[in-house]
Amino acid sequence: MRGTLLKSYLRTVIIGLGLLLMVNPVQAAAVDSHTSFIGSNLDDYYVNLSAAKVEWSTTMDLPTLGDIPTDYIMGKGVVAVGAGKAFILQKGQLLAINAQTGKVMWKYGSKLKTPLLYQDGVAYVTSEAGTIYAVNAATGKNKWSSSANSKGISQLVIDKDQLFAANGDIQAYNLKDGKLQWRDNFGEKLYEPFMVEGNLILAQNSESGTYTYDILHAFDRTTGKELWNNRDHYFPITEINGTLITQRKATLFDALPLTTLDSLDVKTGKVVKTVVYNPANIDPNDPEAPKGGIAWSDGDRIFITGQKGVYSYPVNVDPATVTRDNYSYESIGAKLSYAAGPYDGRILFSNEQSIYGVKIANKTAVQYSGISNPIARFDLLGHGMYVAQTDGKLIAIDLISAKPVVQLKTSGRVFGPTLLESGMIIVQSKGILTAFKEPQVLKMK
Repeated sequence: MRGTLLKSYLRTVIIGLGLLLMVNPVQAAAVDSHTSFIGSNLDDYYVNLSAAKVEWSTTMDLPTLGDIPTDYIMGKGVVAVGAGKAFILQKGQLLAINAQTGKVMWKYGSKLKTPLLYQDGVAYVTSEAGTIYAVNAATGKNKWSSSANSKGISQLVIDKDQLFAANGDIQAYNLKDGKLQWRDNFGEKLYEPFMVEGNLILAQNSESGTYTYDILHAFDRTTGKELWNNRDHYFPITEINGTLITQRKATLFDALPLTTLDSLDVKTGKVVKTVVYNPANIDPNDPEAPKGGIAWSDGDRIFITGQKGVYSYPVNVDPATVTRDNYSYESIGAKLSYAAGPYDGRILFSNEQSIYGVKIANKTAVQYSGISNPIARFDLLGHGMYVAQTDGKLIAIDLISAKPVVQLKTSGRVFGPTLLESGMIIVQSKGILTAFKEPQVLKMK
């Protein structure tokens, strides 16, 4: 009996001490020194994701262009692909590499620079002196050299039978023989990029006075002469019946609370029609209300970014007479921005840490898994989303299932566009080009 009482007493003492330990602040302080923080201290759930088999890899020159940062040029891309080849610069030479094997097929020239361009069996490259070379992609032989130099070229564009080059000015060359046709007659420097729309070359710059305003310029593609200009408009999103549909920009004097699309006459640049969109039904007189979004077109639809998704209307239809579509990510509960699409039946949103999609068919939201670090960029190819992370990994994700398929570890942190050529995924990281086979499940049927 006495032994039983002793055991009971000891049990009571131990429990009491345990309770004291739980509530005594002195003891709690001894357990937590308040000198550490534990966040996402977990292994990557997809750390064992299958690695892509590297078929080949090679070094390439880092791009340079005056005082423009290399990383910015890399983001635009420094590689061209076509005809089963990847075209790169290595030690100032143009190399054609077999996209499937990595074998160097030929080398051309010296002291060459980006940008590179490929079209219809010809690779185009520029030199430090400003000469543009057209090189036969099959043989590596010179097809023509431009008749006039254009130093500091940042963009090459081919449209119909002309090659256009930009270096603050715009030059047009005959695509067959490289002869200079014209330089624009505008005295000020133009911004990159420019675009070709029908018989017009469109470019932008800005002017400063009481305030700074942007100007959209239209040049005749035959002569290079400026035909008209119009203040405070973005590049056109589409062309309809002789008019360019362009979004008007907000200014210091016109806040433009609603998305406003003007139709500009292609011959004069004058506004012939204005359409205002208010898909979120905001009060334009409320200074605290969100502003209208950015518009673009895809096929026969106009899309407009919103606070929690993207809206869509038929092109060239009075928005007051139709019901707009709303591709909302509100159910996700995260703060996101429009990222890409519509593509493969989805519109994609991101906060640079994760990616979500909204299905066009039923407007349901989906989260894409496999992303473990901040996103440097992603590119859509076939049924795949190729996500380059700032830790150097590239994750290939199935757009349909939203699941990761393979990963590629690179030494880079800055990436150019991921490319697809002859069944190979071509990855541009800083100074390195890597290729692996396109996963079968991601191929577009």
